[in-house]
Amino acid sequence: MDSKGNFPKREERVPYGRAIPNEIPKKNNKKSKKKLSPYRQKYNAQHNIKPIKRKKILRKGMPAKNRRLLTLIIGILAVVLLLLILFRQNGKEVFIGETSMGIVKDKSITPDALTETLLAQLRQEVGANIQINETIDVKPVHISKSREKDVCKMEYLIPSMRQKVTYFVEAAAITVDGKEVVIVENQEEANAVFESLQSEYIPEDASRNIIAGFKENVQVVLKYVDPSVIVAKENAIQTLKSGTKVQKTYTVQAGDALYKIAALFEMTQEELKAMNADTIPSNGNLQVGWVLNVMAEKPMVSVKTEETVVLTEVQERKTVYQQDNTKNKGYQKVTEAGKDGQKEITKKITRINNEIISEEVVDEKTTVEPIDEIIVQGTK
Repeated sequence: MDSKGNFPKREERVPYGRAIPNEIPKKNNKKSKKKLSPYRQKYNAQHNIKPIKRKKILRKGMPAKNRRLLTLIIGILAVVLLLLILFRQNGKEVFIGETSMGIVKDKSITPDALTETLLAQLRQEVGANIQINETIDVKPVHISKSREKDVCKMEYLIPSMRQKVTYFVEAAAITVDGKEVVIVENQEEANAVFESLQSEYIPEDASRNIIAGFKENVQVVLKYVDPSVIVAKENAIQTLKSGTKVQKTYTVQAGDALYKIAALFEMTQEELKAMNADTIPSNGNLQVGWVLNVMAEKPMVSVKTEETVVLTEVQERKTVYQQDNTKNKGYQKVTEAGKDGQKEITKKITRINNEIISEEVVDEKTTVEPIDEIIVQGTK
């Protein structure tokens, strides 16, 4: 209690057994200015040197909220860096379709490069242009310990892919009037087929001017096909020669007989008689000039030839009659025998399978002029 007998205020009370602490003197944070010596002061005054006033730099600490954010960012970056190290894409996995063929460490490899390598090997092996049927793909992967067994070298990968892929080869499809008929190895093989078909209707005489082709529209189309559908040249020729049976007429020639005509058109005698019941008598005797109906095989392609021939023909002399009134009637005398001339005729002969279907005169000129024959007749 104080001198008046009053209790002290709550905030002024001192706990029992504790002494009132001495007041701690406040520290003077201000640095005392360093005094200059009298000599230095005099020197500065003489040379007008003024003391430098230094600005006080206030240092502020980073707020606690920003420090926590910075710590979080650093932690996230560390985790991301660790994940990149652990799961980095350090290889490429090669696929044919959906099938994995292995992993290579060469990260520069591309699907186009692999495809071109395979095509080059197949072209050399097959001898023709190749089209791979499957899709080749490459995907970046991380080579983990569990997948190290799938890592392979290119020396192993390419042969393995070669065994896996299927392919088509470029071949020559022969079409007749727009319909595909047969497929041969290449354009050269197709040309050999055409030459073989046409050679049967071209004579060996080189002096004859003959151009051969086909009556039908025969074309060659290059396409990629399964190798199993390609046929040999001989088989292609046989296919193009074969056809369907069609009715046509035949004129009986000297020396013909019923069995000969039937054999010529691969018919029986009974079939030939049945088709010509109104013409062929029961005894089977034939007469030259008769026109018979027969069944002939129309080949898939018909060879059309155009031959240009130059023929020499006689241009007959003309007879000129001269009247002579000094001679009696009935008098006649050849005064000029005359002479036949010559002319050259150029013709274009068109044949289908050696059968003439048209002849056209394309040029005609006289090479030797004829001389008229002159006959004198009396009119007296």
